[in-house]
Amino acid sequence: MANSPVIWFDRSPDPALLEFLGGQAEFVWPRSDDPLDGLDTADGVIAGASLTYGQSVLAKAPKLKVVARAGIGFDNVVLTDATSLGIAICNTPDGPTISTAEHALALILSVSKDLNESQGRLRRQEGNYGPQHRAIELDGASLALIGLGRIGSRVAQFAVAMGMRVTAYDPFEAAERFEDLGVERASNLHDAVSSAHIVSIHAPLTPETRHLVDAELFSQMQDGVLIVNTARGGLIDDHALLAALNSGKVAGAGLDVTEPEPLPSGHPLLDHQRVVVTPHVASATNEGRKRIFGMALEQILCALGGIKPSHILNPEVWPGRNSERVDT
Repeated sequence: MANSPVIWFDRSPDPALLEFLGGQAEFVWPRSDDPLDGLDTADGVIAGASLTYGQSVLAKAPKLKVVARAGIGFDNVVLTDATSLGIAICNTPDGPTISTAEHALALILSVSKDLNESQGRLRRQEGNYGPQHRAIELDGASLALIGLGRIGSRVAQFAVAMGMRVTAYDPFEAAERFEDLGVERASNLHDAVSSAHIVSIHAPLTPETRHLVDAELFSQMQDGVLIVNTARGGLIDDHALLAALNSGKVAGAGLDVTEPEPLPSGHPLLDHQRVVVTPHVASATNEGRKRIFGMALEQILCALGGIKPSHILNPEVWPGRNSERVDT
């Protein structure tokens, strides 16, 4: 692949994924204990969530023109640092939608049907299983969505189809989206969650939204509420969540994202019978991976070819380091 662009992954990719993407670039990734091994050769980067892409990392790649975040969230990319270096930053907002929404639904079903605790009782052979089972029926239950973007909207579709009453808080979405989905619009966060049986979080993590779900917000929810988070761990104050679980304010939680991530062995959330934790894998289906990484590669190849990427996050940098500019 002479003269092919060099694209760096920040972790070893699945061989099947390389086969799917193959022939369009030379792919490299760390092959030593140095997590930045090979970065200095990169024209483009497909970035996961494990590294923080700030000045100190980006400066190690003198040829780097474009970084594509494999997913919708980009809280681990310092946009100002990238812009100062002339590096375009993109994401793949449509890539994880289907798989992540399905995972959110799986967590909603898991916690509402008391699966983790019921399985624990069976493993301990406690008997008297039916009377101890604390499942709720979702038909007619109230679901509050914090965020009604791509993923939240798809969760809303699932929930409405199951007969749930859906309310959402999202000050940035148009009224038409709420109307099209059959979702009631809450004017504030308190109104969204105050009467919900289940709260599902689909907001971006920013300095303003860190620990958005805290002790005060838990106090405004009804007793026995269920919490699901497939967005970012930092949106929930974990100490407040544990206190709410232990007091019974929160009856159960389903978490694909946590703070820290992954949770270390012995963390109280991992050992809690009424909590289901998965290690940030909501989008990691075979189909989801292909969609996300295919979109990331498309964004990179566009930028390297001088075409402004469709999902550029710092458009003011364009064309930046890209001396092959063709289209603006």
